[in-house]
Amino acid sequence: MLQAETHTRFAFTESRLKALTAPVSGRVRYKDSGCPGLYLYLTTGGRKFYFRSKASGRPLEIPLGSWPALTVEEARRKLKTTIAPDPSGAADKRRAIRDESTLAELWFWFDRHHISHLRESTARRYRDSWRLHLLPALGAKRLSLIRRSDVQSMADQIAETAGNGAGRHACAVLSAMYHAAAKDNAHSYRGDIPTEGIRRPKVASRARFLQPGELPSFLRALNEESEMWRLFWNCCLFVGLRRGNVASSRWSELSLDLGQWMVPEERSKTGALLAVPIPAHVLELLAEWRRALPLLLIEANNARRKLIERGDAAVRDRLPVLSEADLAEAGKYLFPSVLVPGKPTTSHHIVDPKASWRRLLLRAKLVNLRPHDLRRSIGSWMALGGVGLPIIGAALGHKDHRSTQVYARLNDGAVRAAMERATDAMLIAGSSVNSENDEPEESLNILGSPIDKAATDKVAEGSASP
Repeated sequence: MLQAETHTRFAFTESRLKALTAPVSGRVRYKDSGCPGLYLYLTTGGRKFYFRSKASGRPLEIPLGSWPALTVEEARRKLKTTIAPDPSGAADKRRAIRDESTLAELWFWFDRHHISHLRESTARRYRDSWRLHLLPALGAKRLSLIRRSDVQSMADQIAETAGNGAGRHACAVLSAMYHAAAKDNAHSYRGDIPTEGIRRPKVASRARFLQPGELPSFLRALNEESEMWRLFWNCCLFVGLRRGNVASSRWSELSLDLGQWMVPEERSKTGALLAVPIPAHVLELLAEWRRALPLLLIEANNARRKLIERGDAAVRDRLPVLSEADLAEAGKYLFPSVLVPGKPTTSHHIVDPKASWRRLLLRAKLVNLRPHDLRRSIGSWMALGGVGLPIIGAALGHKDHRSTQVYARLNDGAVRAAMERATDAMLIAGSSVNSENDEPEESLNILGSPIDKAATDKVAEGSASP
């Protein structure tokens, strides 16, 4: 409620506004005699500029900003340039923004219509990025009020606290939300995309793979794992599939006779059917595992039954005895979750290999190695062996050739040979100059193509001139 006060009309200046005393309760309205329509509302919480007028017989009241963040001169300029020429239009625009959806409301639509169709791991990354970063920073803002500066500030802060990868991914999720809204005309949004033109955090392309000196210790540590985990990591290392595809594979997707591993479209990252050859070493391990699996499933189920017979109610709830149908379903997978002791899960196949991976790294004494680096290892060793990038891309199921470019630096056989020839030529040329009987020009022919003496002399004269 406005309080009546004398001398509420005067020419606004920074010093006079600073000298105003806040009321005990309510708010006091002051009018600027130097700019028609400019008012200052003074409350216990601060000072805020407003534009007040009438349009078509209706009162208008449009907030301009808070003082001192918005100075007197800036408030007058803003009023004259954006409000005063068309106060009704400014009021309608503000009213439209007030009725506009927030980013949180757009997210609910985006989650329901777009994320639900993505792969489980991708959908989980989107939701984590929203929950941890986008919602706290921008969730309550109206869609058209999110500026590029807001997104830039958010991206920089996330990169500082959670890493460049998290900041870059948050920008990608926000961009996907706005583009989906614009494409589907969701929430009637037709504004700009605030992620366009911002400086996204850079993420260096990871090139880590198992080096020749690391393989012996890694393989020795792998041999100490249980049979299931030993096979699992062998498949990740030598077949080159993503660990999620390996963990969820069914026997029906493998042809041990043809030595081929199929990843169906719904589980392939590229959305296309992927067929990968299985090396002979892995084929032998798979054949042995297939013969042993039925008995292992029965033993794991009997172990559960014995625990329950001891009267452990917690075990009964967490690890119930499987029926014949459940055992048959578990047997369809290469790596059934029932074989992981004490690990309840709703999935029929293994999901989280973190514990096994930690044991491997500790035994092998390796650092900065991730499960995905095993997939990169087979590609890197193929490149070191001189295999072309198209073949490597086909083996790893890359849809975009740019994904395979990380291996180009290792496929340097031709470049290395050329540099060796050039080094030999330079050393021979240098040694022949010191010889009194040899002509230095003769040694320049060892690179495989004779060099014209006149052209060489011309280059030498050019380098000697200032």
